[in-house]
Amino acid sequence: MGFAVLHIQKPKGNDARTTAHIERTVQPSNADPDRQHLNKEFISFPEGVENRTQAIQYRIDHAGITRKIRENQVRALQVMLSGTHENMLHIQASGKLDEWCKDNIEWLQDTFGKDNLVSAMLHMDEKTPHIHATVVPVVTGERRKSKAEEQKEGKKYKKKPKNTVRLCADDIMTRDNLTLFQDSYAERMEKYGLDRGNKGSEARHISTPQFYRELHAQNQELKEEIAYKEEQIDEVNHSIRDLYDRKDEAREKFLNMDMYVKQKEKDIPKIEAHIEKLRQEYEPLKTQEELNTIHKYFPLMKERLRIAELCERIGLAFESIKALLHGKTLTSTVIKLFSPEHNRYFEVKDAQFKVEKVAENPNKLKLSLNGENILDWFKKKFEEVKLAVDNRFQPKYDIERGQSRGVKM
Repeated sequence: MGFAVLHIQKPKGNDARTTAHIERTVQPSNADPDRQHLNKEFISFPEGVENRTQAIQYRIDHAGITRKIRENQVRALQVMLSGTHENMLHIQASGKLDEWCKDNIEWLQDTFGKDNLVSAMLHMDEKTPHIHATVVPVVTGERRKSKAEEQKEGKKYKKKPKNTVRLCADDIMTRDNLTLFQDSYAERMEKYGLDRGNKGSEARHISTPQFYRELHAQNQELKEEIAYKEEQIDEVNHSIRDLYDRKDEAREKFLNMDMYVKQKEKDIPKIEAHIEKLRQEYEPLKTQEELNTIHKYFPLMKERLRIAELCERIGLAFESIKALLHGKTLTSTVIKLFSPEHNRYFEVKDAQFKVEKVAENPNKLKLSLNGENILDWFKKKFEEVKLAVDNRFQPKYDIERGQSRGVKM
């Protein structure tokens, strides 16, 4: 019996790269482009939603969340579902892959909520069939608090409604929940010959480079051990020829050695299955070499990503950012913009936004506000606010009395 593979993680950084990998807008090096047409998305997007990233934001916007979402808050969980390589190929060959996919989708919806499952893509263009699912961690109820927080809140504040809708990955990714997920998923996959991994395992996730280094070292040790045993078998064969009179003793030794080597050879498929399982869990979304190549041949791509991130941080909507990156000029009568550098909002009237190349360096882009670099505009507005505050609290001199009039305390 093979293993059921369930891997859940909270992604870091820009989610657009994950969408590019899952939806194959960027071709991974370990995927076969001739089999890409076999990939399949199981979740239908709402009207007007074109991809996985937009589907995540659509769910957040329509979930009824009233609490402000922090910039660094986890907006979606990445869930990878598969099984041991040989078992998945057997499921496919026996015509049960569609049923396996259906059971996986039902388990995801039962576990995380049907509305929270915004994408589930089957990948058939890699070595082992697997599903990449995306779950928006929308939960209902009060957040988990420490005892100190509960005591403090109980004395001074009224309790908040228990049916509050929140975005909270930590409430889902608790230690107990992760164990329950593995248990319930293994139960659903048992009919396909996929068993649960060891409970209570002390194994911990390691980095991808470290994983492959250790994997290479294990393979080398195994090859060296097999080669050594083969040399021993050759020595036994020579002993048999040289010591024919002691053939029974030599034969027993040979059989023991032969049995040992055959056992090691049987262990190789198990090790390969374990390697494939780990490879699925640590599958890199994009190598640094690929990123360097993109930045080398498309220098403006990195700049466009930087401008898009800046637009998001100052508070521009997705469609507005998209239009700006397509070279359009956007106008607004009154808008409040957030300055990450100064951690405050500034209001501007009759605003005109445009993405332009920097005159001194055509490989650099800037976001201009009314013809001025928006970063310079933020600094100017901050200086104006600072000057206004300083003037407000500066003592005034009373000429008639010849005294300084300060702020009364």
